[in-house]
Amino acid sequence: MTTVLSHRMIKIAQMVLQGLVAFVFLVSGVLNLAGVMTEEMVRLGYPGYFTTIVGVAYIVGVICIYQTRVAFLRDWAFGAMAATLVAAVGSHVLAGDPIGSAAPAIVTLVVFVAAYTLRVRLREA
Repeated sequence: MTTVLSHRMIKIAQMVLQGLVAFVFLVSGVLNLAGVMTEEMVRLGYPGYFTTIVGVAYIVGVICIYQTRVAFLRDWAFGAMAATLVAAVGSHVLAGDPIGSAAPAIVTLVVFVAAYTLRVRLREA
């Protein structure tokens, strides 16, 4: 009984954490597509059109982590999300911003790692 309860709690925690990460990426994708992030991206050294590419990629990534037919798409989406978060932190640090500017990406990365770790744990169970 404890194993079933433990498995259920891990599944709930994984779903909540993954949902938080998906929400962050979905909102960020919409904000990028709406042009809200363009000025910040240009300040960090990226071309203005990059926000459209990033916006589409974020939304596609969210769709991929929730689709159930092609497992490798989910794994690739998780990998791309991790790379994006690391790149966001690196962009702020290399631009000379205070570490607080990278805090949203750092927090999202921590939540992301926890969600993915629980996902792997569930898959192995």
